[in-house]
Amino acid sequence: MKKIKVSLAAVSAIMFLVSAMAAHNCEAASKFAKGMTVAAKWTDDNYYLAKIKAVNGDKYDVDYADGTKGTVTADQIKEIPAKSKLAKGDKVLAVWARAKFYSGTVVEVKPNGAIVKWDDGSSPSFAPFGKIIK
Repeated sequence: MKKIKVSLAAVSAIMFLVSAMAAHNCEAASKFAKGMTVAAKWTDDNYYLAKIKAVNGDKYDVDYADGTKGTVTADQIKEIPAKSKLAKGDKVLAVWARAKFYSGTVVEVKPNGAIVKWDDGSSPSFAPFGKIIK
């Protein structure tokens, strides 16, 4: 078996990278907290309004707006900004009916939300801030 020489600098660099990656993962995981209203993915691969009820490591227990409960991971959650910097022509996901997010394009920005032209061909309608994701 051959001996491999590794410099102290190389070991330090590797430890630094591992530490930085772990810190990044902790920051990403802590982005969502109990009580936040978010867009959470459901089993049909669509996003719905939900509230985070508990954080269990890398899993989030959520209550969907229709009363359904579920557990999701961070990659299945989208943060909903209270007020988004939107401009005409921006592609968005927004709540159109009930609590489901649909894709569309901003046609007009209002003080409290935006008029969205829906990708499915439905008539443009208003979506309030807190229910729009850029």
